[in-house]
Amino acid sequence: MIDLSQEIYQEMPVYPGHLKTVVWTHLSHEECQRQLGTGFSYETRGIMLCDHGPTHIDSVSHLSRDPGAPSVDQIPLEKCITSAICLDVSDVPQKTQFGRKKIEAELKRWKLDILKGDTLLFYTAQYDRYYGKPEYMTDYPGLDREGTEFIIDQGCVNFGVDSPSPDMWYDKTYPCHHVCAEREVTHIENLMNLDKLVGKRFTFIALPLRIRNGTGSPLRAVAILDEE
Repeated sequence: MIDLSQEIYQEMPVYPGHLKTVVWTHLSHEECQRQLGTGFSYETRGIMLCDHGPTHIDSVSHLSRDPGAPSVDQIPLEKCITSAICLDVSDVPQKTQFGRKKIEAELKRWKLDILKGDTLLFYTAQYDRYYGKPEYMTDYPGLDREGTEFIIDQGCVNFGVDSPSPDMWYDKTYPCHHVCAEREVTHIENLMNLDKLVGKRFTFIALPLRIRNGTGSPLRAVAILDEE
């Protein structure tokens, strides 16, 4: 079982323009003990964070202006617990896009197919190379429109990256997000440990919180590999 989720902590990197993460002690053991006066105490913390801050899933309502677009609490669970594969795109140059040709080459390389109902993860190595540095938020490669349409046409119901977005930072037309809005297919951002999954088929679990009308949700994403 491989944990694919980044930590949640104050001052963690967030996509520019999104709410920063704030964590504070709401009630300390000392304060609680004074209130209770029984010798027992507990401690609690408050957390304020963006629904697109840490490892998270986008809802269709985040991407589409359609008032009927599904919110995060309406994502079917069968799209969050799936069979999955991971492809290596870590050789794609930073600040460039990749698409169908690269995806087909990696499928052939690892003798894998995209099956109906699959999740497809892309190992960009962005987390490994740049997490904690300014480049993490800006210098990653992106999935183009043709590549996004291709994986959805093949049966992909969910996909994810170990970078802040499947769209290249420098392309503000957001081609991948546009296709997701049109096809009502969601995706996951800010994963980690994808190097451990390259070329493999596995079970993927990434459950969103039931945030009423949420545009996204933090996840605890994991991969379960069959024993060899």
